[in-house]
Amino acid sequence: MTLALPQKQHLKFSHISARFITVIILWCLLFPSCHVAQIGPSEKKINVQPNQPVIRIKITRQGYNFHRPWQRRASSTHTAIGVVIEGPRVLVTSRFLADNRYIELERVDNRKKSGAKIEVIDYETNLAVLQPIHPRFLENIQPLKLTTDAFQGDQLAVWQVNPNGGVTPALGTITSIELTRYPFSDYFLTYRLNSSLQYRFNNFTLPVVKNDKLAGLLMRYDSKAQTIDVIAAPVIENFIKDAVDGNYLGFPMSGIKIAPTEDPQLRRYVGIAGKPGGVYVEKVIKNSAAERAGIRKGDIIMEIAGFGLDSRGNYDHPIYGKVSLSHLIRCEYYVGNSITFRIFRTGKEFTVDVILDHIQPEDYLVPPYIVDKAPRYYILGGLVFQELSGTYLREYGKEWSAKAPVHLAYYLANQDNFAYDGREKIVFLSRVLPTSYTIGYNELSHLVIKRINNKDIFKLDDIPPALENPKNGFHKLEFEQRPKVIYIDTLEIPKINKQIRERYNLPALKNMGPR
Repeated sequence: MTLALPQKQHLKFSHISARFITVIILWCLLFPSCHVAQIGPSEKKINVQPNQPVIRIKITRQGYNFHRPWQRRASSTHTAIGVVIEGPRVLVTSRFLADNRYIELERVDNRKKSGAKIEVIDYETNLAVLQPIHPRFLENIQPLKLTTDAFQGDQLAVWQVNPNGGVTPALGTITSIELTRYPFSDYFLTYRLNSSLQYRFNNFTLPVVKNDKLAGLLMRYDSKAQTIDVIAAPVIENFIKDAVDGNYLGFPMSGIKIAPTEDPQLRRYVGIAGKPGGVYVEKVIKNSAAERAGIRKGDIIMEIAGFGLDSRGNYDHPIYGKVSLSHLIRCEYYVGNSITFRIFRTGKEFTVDVILDHIQPEDYLVPPYIVDKAPRYYILGGLVFQELSGTYLREYGKEWSAKAPVHLAYYLANQDNFAYDGREKIVFLSRVLPTSYTIGYNELSHLVIKRINNKDIFKLDDIPPALENPKNGFHKLEFEQRPKVIYIDTLEIPKINKQIRERYNLPALKNMGPR
């Protein structure tokens, strides 16, 4: 609906508006500090400064389709804001760099650019260090020092960098300091901020600062809850110290799974009713540091490195208060360090020294992630076999734990239960490529293979030798799920291979490269 003003009123309105605008302009000329538009209650703009310790990073990424392991995804471009640290080097989150094809650095002060290479990368802690290809690219930039001095209630600034190079800090208050899940399922120390964050510049990751020192890197932002999860400085500190000698070993682990002892009946059962704290050893991982040290399922851990544990497995950190023992082991020590556990077992207390180590992702029965490499697969007569990984399951989307096949998700969550049956990997039939020769098998998927031609399949590499001995001209395949057994005519395999190559344009029928 349009409102028509009488001619005289309209002229009067226009005259008043013009005078009002003139007054505003004169006021701002006389008082330059005035701002007509405000950035927001928690933001303040900082102009471009020469030699700022922030670097814009641009990558081209092309990952793999784990549900079609012979295919690569379409390439995409992403940007992040890294921070210059001692070296000088550039610190950024590793998830941002996953499956990259090219990395480019850009200074925000003078727009100079350089290619870059990865010096150290750790996907478990979501951290990476980059080196520019041009050796003088970072000269005159004062590295940002690290601070681990952050307390609950402190205010931190998340640095966003606008296209012109100016910094817009969004302020947030630390509401909790605790261990949370990082992108690839490991738990590490996290600062949680209560703040809104305007992703106006669409950067993948951002530095988080306290008093002009680096307190962490942004890991997650929940716009609905208005919370920001920050990779805490102690995690970064441990990562950098381990990487400095060029022999990065990863974060240590003991190899135990614990359960709380808050239940008074459990405490009476295990004999610690009159003792303070302690946690129950629910599981000891095969070939782990704890197993080598002699720790057993059913032991009660009372103390680690002189720190007493409460019934939930927490210890008193001098800065952060109650923190899980996982932080003590993983961020206060390094691979190869010896750490003393005080154990209660069958009425007696004693100490054991655990020499900490690290398990590489490829050494797990079900690797938690596969990054920067193609998935392994083997196609037999249109049947696609793969090794199960967390990456395969996560391709079911954000709710993958509910959408992925239940029995495959169970293998990932409970892989320690299968550590002693001889298998090195979970090999499964992921799908069947439809051809005129595979009618009746087209709907089969997600079946875990047990044997081929009566030979156990413990890893993908066991398939080729098992195929050397068909029975009466047929390959016999046995699965854990129904149908328990299927047969493939060896004479039809060349015909099937020819058909699927033509129909699906497959570059290769297998990838048996390194894990």
